[in-house]
Amino acid sequence: MKCDQCQFDNPDNMSFCGQCGARLERVCPGCGLANPPEFKFCGGCGHDLTAPVVKELSPDEKLARIQRYLPQNLTEKILAQRGRIEGEKREVTVMFCDMAGYTTLAESLGPERTFQVMDRVYETLIHQVHDFGGTVNELTGDGIMALFGAPIALEDAPQRALRAALAVHRALDALGLEDGADGQERPDLRMRIGVHSGPVVVGTLGNDLRVEFKAVGDTVNLASRMEGLAEPGTTYVTGATFKLTEGFFEFEPLGHRPVKGRVEPVSVFRLIGPTATRTRFDVSAERGLTALVGREREIELLRDGLDRALSGRGQAFSIVAEAGLGKSRLLHEFRQTLAGQDVTFLEGKCLSYSRGVAFHPHVDLLRSNFRLRDGETDAQVRDKVQKGLAVLGADDEATRPYILELMSARDSGVDQSRLSPEAIKDRMIEAMKRIVLTGSELRPLVLAYEDLHWADKTSAEVFGHLIETIPGARVMVIFTYRPEFTPAWGVKSYHHQITLNRLTRRETLTMVSRLLGTDGVAPDLEDLILDKSEGIPFFIEEYLRSLRELNIIARDDDQYRLAGGHGAVTIPSTIQDVILARVDTLDEGTKEVLQNASAIEREFGYELLRRVTGLAERELRSRLAVLKDAELVYERGLGAEASFLFKHALTQEAVYGSLLTAKRKELHQRIGL
Repeated sequence: MKCDQCQFDNPDNMSFCGQCGARLERVCPGCGLANPPEFKFCGGCGHDLTAPVVKELSPDEKLARIQRYLPQNLTEKILAQRGRIEGEKREVTVMFCDMAGYTTLAESLGPERTFQVMDRVYETLIHQVHDFGGTVNELTGDGIMALFGAPIALEDAPQRALRAALAVHRALDALGLEDGADGQERPDLRMRIGVHSGPVVVGTLGNDLRVEFKAVGDTVNLASRMEGLAEPGTTYVTGATFKLTEGFFEFEPLGHRPVKGRVEPVSVFRLIGPTATRTRFDVSAERGLTALVGREREIELLRDGLDRALSGRGQAFSIVAEAGLGKSRLLHEFRQTLAGQDVTFLEGKCLSYSRGVAFHPHVDLLRSNFRLRDGETDAQVRDKVQKGLAVLGADDEATRPYILELMSARDSGVDQSRLSPEAIKDRMIEAMKRIVLTGSELRPLVLAYEDLHWADKTSAEVFGHLIETIPGARVMVIFTYRPEFTPAWGVKSYHHQITLNRLTRRETLTMVSRLLGTDGVAPDLEDLILDKSEGIPFFIEEYLRSLRELNIIARDDDQYRLAGGHGAVTIPSTIQDVILARVDTLDEGTKEVLQNASAIEREFGYELLRRVTGLAERELRSRLAVLKDAELVYERGLGAEASFLFKHALTQEAVYGSLLTAKRKELHQRIGL
């Protein structure tokens, strides 16, 4: 029995400490009563004093543990907000994880091993959340609460949360096997996970790195209720999260369940696993695409490039546009024109949550080439790769081991001890280049790489090497990316850039007519959609879908018209996420200028903004220059007479909508002075 005074470990039958002479007592963990050492049950509450007591982490220890694994960009954001106590409204996805059978686990493993196991569990949970861009908000006894989309906005927060949930289940299965491999009892490490998406107010508390992001709102409560309903080892999601991720994952509908605090039952789904679909465009394609509008010239440019590549003059094209303008759709339509031609089309995608995975888009493309499927064994991978390389005439020691290493196959043949990591990387690049060149000799190749703005550093380097190999080959390489990505190969004579512009008024109305299935669209509805979407196809689709779901438009005979209430339409979360994800890349000072401007109007004058922000001219000009470079605002005029305009009306609405009511009132008071 451990002495409370000197921490000396005494035999169980002692009444006084053999080291310092203090009286030994059993302090009840239930009620705090000091009991004589011979008591087996508490004299105050009857608690079993012989039961193992697992050390609980203090709030300080919990916060320190979370901060130990904070990603650098989040740490910098917290430091930038030092001393500020305010909040923002955000659309977020909240995830609760809770260990199933924790009490039983503690009793079977004992206090010391339970603490060791749970320490590794917490570390695993925190890593999985951070790998998918989430933030661990707090440790909740036997699990965690995590936020996706706050404090840093994410374009695909619901998807990331569900992928993190699946990763948690896999990681804990592996951890349980690992902990039981040394002959000890294997711990039953199963989590109950609940997920819900919705609006919250995220408040920043504190004045140093000891900051907690408190998500307040019904969204948090409902996510917690989902966790309470979930069976051990499963993830339950609400209808709201299901709707935002349908097509990306498989679900089992569980019907409507009564939830504490809710009058109406809540629609509940059990997450089964991911589908093969990974992008928003893939989901749209499966549901059915509207006829392409306004991209005929761009298709023709790609066709001309293909003709040159087929003649042995390799070509590279970059399709550049901001989010929502149709980069993936253009690539899809070009691919459709290849039907019936003797051309091999291979595609690799950079994903927003794969930036930390080296070679990801190249592995993606190679897996498609060798027809590899998820879940295949190492032996199956080796067999398919070897057969594929044999067809290409490249099944040799200079190629096969490095392709297998890229596929993460065990016993690839790469001698890790003999070669440095840099040497292995160089040989992997040479192996990929060789596959491209030998493959193009058999059949012309079109290689498409999407969303390079999300590419990892190593993959971006490989793109440069690949481009240099194609001038004399029957290869066409197509990249898609947003304007913020700057390629190193832009000056090559065989590289061409296609920049997608917004749709014209006529093209926008043509697209609206096709989406509604009629040419009859009332003028006021046309004006509303033109004003809100500003020729961005993705915005047109999402805003129109929102109007239909909220019954704000109605059809009379062959004409759609506004049915009223459109002034209260909120920006669809899919659009809001895209906008705020861009805004959150700004430093805090520049973001605050943008927030102040959003409270004025879509168009705002320089002098009024200077008065509202209180910034010196030099600093304000510097902040506005950043906003112009990011193409969030445009400038009209010069000097003090200049005015500025939000590039998109929805950008102003999304930024203004994220401000709390108190902040809005404060800004409007300054504006009115």
